[in-house]
Amino acid sequence: MVRLNIFVLGVVNTNTYIVYDENSLDAYIVDPGDESQEVLNYINERGLRVKAVIATHGHFDHILGVDYFRDKLGAEFYMHRGDVIVARDSIEWLAKRGLKKRTPPKPDKLIEGDADLKLGSLDVKLIHTPGHTPGSICIYLCNAKILFSGDTIFYESVGRTDLPGGSDIELMKSLRKIFTSLPIETIVYPGHGSATTLKHELTANALVKLALQP
Repeated sequence: MVRLNIFVLGVVNTNTYIVYDENSLDAYIVDPGDESQEVLNYINERGLRVKAVIATHGHFDHILGVDYFRDKLGAEFYMHRGDVIVARDSIEWLAKRGLKKRTPPKPDKLIEGDADLKLGSLDVKLIHTPGHTPGSICIYLCNAKILFSGDTIFYESVGRTDLPGGSDIELMKSLRKIFTSLPIETIVYPGHGSATTLKHELTANALVKLALQP
């Protein structure tokens, strides 16, 4: 059975997720928005074995905690190849605004296109969904019908495309990919804000409706 918890971290309130297989206690950290002793306590108290830290994309608010958790837990860092430059530029942008200077975390594993993973007994799909950034991914837990959407889908909204590397055309393609390949009852946990479902977004999200037009 899948278990998850949400921690809101960092300067722009990023949803950082701890998701794990209840039987094996194998876990992922998704989108670590910053360093957090609270998250470490949660992991250690449950005896979780963090196998990977996964960023849905390379913007600073989704990767600031990567090196902290990688060092503390010995986990590998996964990110899509398409966002290596995005991560570098985003961290540099942050430093220019007077916040703590950081070094962009170097991925241990670069995702190419879509990818299949295992989390204990759970099947996991990394779905390449460019648009918000070139290397944006969504993380789908097949057994539980749960999607971590990063900044691709929000509650009744979608990710912005006006930042470097963003693309309206690619985002529309990615929305079609998600809504035509995943079950409509899928629960969506976004990078910011409230959870939703594909079913709700299909009826309430004007941009999803636009993307699905013939």
